[in-house]
Amino acid sequence: MFRRRLFQLLLLTVLAAMSGAVLAQTSDEPDPIKWTAKAQPAASANNQFTVQLRATIDRGWHLYSTEKVEGGPSPTRISISPGQNMELAGEIDSPAPHSAFDPNFQVSTEFYDGETAFTVPIKSSGGATANDKVRLQVRYQTCSPTICLPPKLIEVEAPLNGAEAKTAAAAKSPEQKLPVNGAATADFAFVDFEGQVRRFSEFRGRVVLLDFWASWCSPCLADIPQLKAVYQKFHAQGFEIIGMDSETLGQPDIDAEFAKDAQLKAREIVKTRGVTWPQATPHSSLPIAGSFGIENLPGKILVDKSGKVVGRVKNVSELDALLPGLLNSQN
Repeated sequence: MFRRRLFQLLLLTVLAAMSGAVLAQTSDEPDPIKWTAKAQPAASANNQFTVQLRATIDRGWHLYSTEKVEGGPSPTRISISPGQNMELAGEIDSPAPHSAFDPNFQVSTEFYDGETAFTVPIKSSGGATANDKVRLQVRYQTCSPTICLPPKLIEVEAPLNGAEAKTAAAAKSPEQKLPVNGAATADFAFVDFEGQVRRFSEFRGRVVLLDFWASWCSPCLADIPQLKAVYQKFHAQGFEIIGMDSETLGQPDIDAEFAKDAQLKAREIVKTRGVTWPQATPHSSLPIAGSFGIENLPGKILVDKSGKVVGRVKNVSELDALLPGLLNSQN
């Protein structure tokens, strides 16, 4: 009886500590890059103009260049928004980026800091006038030395009369409720990396960690060695991990090329880093992320053998304290 009460006290203490972590994870996401755009006529021909697309980057953050690095972050991509009678009139010009080893991705990357500008040459096929506007889409990722934000897609609109335009502030999404500790987990379905439809009920009777991650999330990648150690230590006793690949979390507008590249990158990480537990594809994992209120990564939800939510886990090291009691529980 004493040992059972001691375990309950320990569990409550850990969950209380984790509740603080939940608040930190669901705080408003920073917006360290501000974009402006200004169009001006080209000197050589009619219906041609250039747009100066300028990024102002907060101190301590950086914007990755347009060059794709294998195993690295999402590069900056600039394109003309669809539905316009406009097209690129040449190569997009940008200043030379910095190059250095990136601790987030453990590879050398190219990036900008402070302020940088891209020159976008554009040609109109419909006789554009000074009253018209051009809309550009920018997909980019930004990181600090310790934090990486999800790749983001924004649209910048520049009047052709030469006035400077700024990106509009994004509307805040409705606040999502966090999962209630002790609540039963619905029997959701997901598609694994082998294309098989799986159900959460397959894992009933095991303690399960739902690990929401993405290839662009450096803390997620840093957790892999620890997760492998915990998995090896407790798997035979009834512990399971389900990876929830969340490459497109928080991105309402995803182009097919980006989604394909992101999934290929995630599969390569799973293969090369020796991850052996099941993985859900982004298409099937994102509804599950929404049901648990996952807005930022990494996100880890621990579920007991009866399918009830134990709580969120901020650090993998917390599992060493939680798992023995949960695995030995008769519930």
